[in-house]
Amino acid sequence: MNRAKSPQILLLMLLVFTAVWAAHAADTYSGAASQTASGAYAVTFHVTVAPSVPDGSTIACKARIAPMLLVLENPGSAAVPVESAQGIATVIGSTADCMVQLPFAFAVADAANGAALSCQIEAYTSAGPIFLRSQQDIAVPYPQAGATANLLLDLSF
Repeated sequence: MNRAKSPQILLLMLLVFTAVWAAHAADTYSGAASQTASGAYAVTFHVTVAPSVPDGSTIACKARIAPMLLVLENPGSAAVPVESAQGIATVIGSTADCMVQLPFAFAVADAANGAALSCQIEAYTSAGPIFLRSQQDIAVPYPQAGATANLLLDLSF
């Protein structure tokens, strides 16, 4: 008789465990923001270009910052806030320094997750585009509340 009830008890325990885990997961990752992350990023792109890119070429740098989402977080449940900005620089002696200021204020579930920085660099002359490069979701920590974090990205093309 005890052997006949063992599978039922095991199944009941499994169902209870699953229900408790699902309730915890839904509460933790429901998208309900409990903290605010605010401040700014000052992103400097130090771009070194090939000798074939002439002096006077224009470099357009774009940066975008969004809260870093964990694997269990569902980005489809609510719109993910994004801040973006663009800067312009001129190539002189095969280099250009392009700066972008990204102020932000996000309601986040956990500020310890940090942010995701994405960037795009485009070079062009009056004749047209020369190159376009982009990188997505670079993990960066949030600055102290209200502070500005300086980020330097060295890029060679």
